[in-house]
Amino acid sequence: MVDLSKFNKVGIFGGSFNPIHIGHLIVAQEVLENCNLEHILFIPLNIPPHKEMPDISPLIRYKMVQLAIEDNPFFSVSDIEIKRGGISY
Repeated sequence: MVDLSKFNKVGIFGGSFNPIHIGHLIVAQEVLENCNLEHILFIPLNIPPHKEMPDISPLIRYKMVQLAIEDNPFFSVSDIEIKRGGISY
């Protein structure tokens, strides 16, 4: 994971990302630019609080986010919610 301490303005983008798609990436890029952020951290949730359990496992959704953002140096992904377990709020 990227060392976030080197940034002053970081956006957090949480969601089920079931699956991640171009719309997620466009929104993240727009927020990055329009809010003058330095970085966006994607956090796939483990179990959604208001939806049925995703068809795709948390680890696979995490890996899909990794692949989707790998070419953007302003984006990174964290597995903090997956490691924590349980319902993600």
